[in-house]
Amino acid sequence: MEVTIYTLAKELNMTPSMVSRAFNPNAKINEDKRRIVLKAAEKYNFSPNKFASRLSMKSVHIGVLLNSKNPFIYEKMIAGVKDAHAELKDYKIQYDITHLNPLESTDSDIRKALERYKSYDGVIVTGMSAERYTELINELYEANPNVVQVQAINQEAKYLFASKHDETLASNLAAEFLHNCLKRSERKNILLFTGDMRSALHVSASDAFQGSCDALGLNLLSAVDMKDSEEYLASILDETFARYGNQIDGIYITSGVSVALCQYLEKNGYDIPFVAFDTHEDIKSYMKKDIISATIAQNVGNQMKVAFELLAKYLITGNECPKIAYTDIQLVLKSNMHQFD
Repeated sequence: MEVTIYTLAKELNMTPSMVSRAFNPNAKINEDKRRIVLKAAEKYNFSPNKFASRLSMKSVHIGVLLNSKNPFIYEKMIAGVKDAHAELKDYKIQYDITHLNPLESTDSDIRKALERYKSYDGVIVTGMSAERYTELINELYEANPNVVQVQAINQEAKYLFASKHDETLASNLAAEFLHNCLKRSERKNILLFTGDMRSALHVSASDAFQGSCDALGLNLLSAVDMKDSEEYLASILDETFARYGNQIDGIYITSGVSVALCQYLEKNGYDIPFVAFDTHEDIKSYMKKDIISATIAQNVGNQMKVAFELLAKYLITGNECPKIAYTDIQLVLKSNMHQFD
């Protein structure tokens, strides 16, 4: 059995922080209790690691900036922060969350929030993959290099590490699903809707999907940039389907912003395999109607949880972090959709 600070604390009926203080000669603790802890540690051949010793040290402060217009995303990410913090609660880690809506906030609002975070031990940012944010992130990095990006990475900006889904794997899953749906069909024409192609994530997803289509014998009709905007997506659908409608045998969209497309397919009676992205309530409602055949779950909450945990441990121990921490993704069908409530 692996012995930890928590093992000793439970056996000795003490708090983890008290056990940790016993190993610090400068910490204030009753000497009898210190001897009890040290004797138990000797019995189990236990010595505290750097992370455990943080229990008796000063607080670590982490700032979190959520730049998102999507309630599904920022609510999941806030939950991810809270879950990570709960698991690390004995390590005196404090956090502060700032949520900004990019449709309402200005670069000045973001700069103001980041300016405050320059004095924090570490900072997590999300929703800043667009080129317009590069300078802001780099300014933050120059003052505080412990910058972590979550979900979509700004490749031109400097950062410590990133936590995200693997868009290549997501595209491969979507292509394989469509291939299986069309296995016995003579035609295998696929229409791809991409998120904002100013984002490296969507460029990578599009390239990967093209590669998978080529490998699986699917014909990619076109990659249509819908700019991660419901309004813009709605505005291009008539023209897009007028051009490709009779040829389309399957659809994949790399963005979770897809309600306008779902409405269009339903209204016009299209019955074709359609792979969407994300698992928010709108997606689920169209899966129940069989408008969406499958969707990709990226779990943004877990992306944030992983980012928070890795950053906290880096700040405490100094251990290296992977440059990219990939989190799990899953192909969701109507039959297992309930697992993603």
